[in-house]
Amino acid sequence: MARNSAMETAFHYSQLQSHVMQRFNTNTETISLPRNHDLPTMCEGHADSQCSSHDVRDVVPSILRVNHQWAHVTKTKTPCYFPQSDKQSPKLLWIGCSDSRILEGDITVARPGDVFVHRNIANQFFTQDTNTLAVVGYAIAALGVRNVAIVGHKKCGGVIFAYGESQDGFPERIFPTEEEGAECFASSDTPAPVRTWLKPLANHLQQFWPKLTLEQATKENVLLQVNNLFGMKQTILQWSSNQPVLVHGLLYDFTTGILETLTTVDIKP
Repeated sequence: MARNSAMETAFHYSQLQSHVMQRFNTNTETISLPRNHDLPTMCEGHADSQCSSHDVRDVVPSILRVNHQWAHVTKTKTPCYFPQSDKQSPKLLWIGCSDSRILEGDITVARPGDVFVHRNIANQFFTQDTNTLAVVGYAIAALGVRNVAIVGHKKCGGVIFAYGESQDGFPERIFPTEEEGAECFASSDTPAPVRTWLKPLANHLQQFWPKLTLEQATKENVLLQVNNLFGMKQTILQWSSNQPVLVHGLLYDFTTGILETLTTVDIKP
């Protein structure tokens, strides 16, 4: 049984690889999700209307200064924004990157209660990570979620780091430029936990050298995590009481807000 499961996963992964590789050089169908914000922000808590990121002691007080105003404006303009029930029934589990530049609630135009969220560096999904497994298990078994999205983004610092590490041992290493979003640490300054966390991704990307581009690596990362989740098919079905669960591989560009689908996998009996 284990052997058949492994063969099934490997076959499925090859199909996903072929599907995504075919789309690397094509325009992927996109969905524009505009949203209007008419709410105060922590920046507006300052007299000069500018964020004072230099004073670390002022960040939380800034949030507290605008919180009551935000709550009042939100309740007045959108009375249904704050849930009155002690129960939640999210439609989607979002497994995304910890990147701060765009929010999943904004990019999906979601309401409170619509999206159950787990985030980590470079939107990784490890079957041995108890934290992620607990989130997935709770979402599916306790909350009845039947759509899971693993969501990457362009110019991801975690992917950029893994991309660079994957070239270790190659005579000519290619380092991303600033325009490509090379925001990650210099190699020698990278904290050990970051290295450990991204090592599996770096090892995976290494097999595609020397033809893999950074853009392809970003998409391949999403594909890999979808495959990792699909490898838990029987466990997922056990949690869902044999109800089908859709797993979506998505990618967004924080400079445009555009979200696109790379692949969708149907986990069913």
